[in-house]
Amino acid sequence: MLKIRFALFASMLFISFIIKAQNAVKIDIGAEFGLPSRNFAAISNIGLGGSIKAEFPIASSFALTLNGGITNFFGKRNQLLNVQDLTYAPLKAGLKYYLSETFYVEGQLGAALALSNGQKILFAWSPGLGNIFNLSGKNKLDLGIRYEGWTGKNESITFLNTSSTKGFLGVRFAYVFAL
Repeated sequence: MLKIRFALFASMLFISFIIKAQNAVKIDIGAEFGLPSRNFAAISNIGLGGSIKAEFPIASSFALTLNGGITNFFGKRNQLLNVQDLTYAPLKAGLKYYLSETFYVEGQLGAALALSNGQKILFAWSPGLGNIFNLSGKNKLDLGIRYEGWTGKNESITFLNTSSTKGFLGVRFAYVFAL
C-alpha cells in the first residue's frame, strides 16, 4: 500500500513538473495602495507600498505564489491625535487559480513583520481577484484587488483600534516579467 501511494505521489509530482515546464515562471513588481476599513480607519486613512511577487505554475490553471514587500500606513494627525505611521513588511505565500486566460482568484497566508517601534508581528491573510492585461510585445500589467487582514494586537494603539484585525482593501498595480 505504501509503494502504491509513493508511486501515485511520484507520478503526480512528475506530471506537475512537465506541466510547469510548459508554463513560465512569472515575477512582477508593483505598487500597493491600502484603504483601511472599520476600526483600522480610525488610525489611518491610506497605506502605500511596493511589493514583488513570484508565480510558479503547478498546473495549467493553478500557480503557487510568493509575495514580499513593504507597506506604510500613515497615522492620522490632527489637533487631538498624532498616531505614528505603521510600517510592515508582509511576507505571504498562496495559491492562484486562473478562471480564464487572464482573470484569476487568489488566496494568500503569511506574516506582516513590524518595522515600526512598539508593533508586533501579525498573521496576514488575503483573498482577492485580478486580471492580467497584455500591453505591447511581451509586456503585461497585473491589476489586483483584495481584502487583507493582519490579525494580532498591538498594545500601543488599542484605545483607537479595539479590533484584533487591521483590515484594508488593497489595490495592486504590477509590471509582469515572464522568465
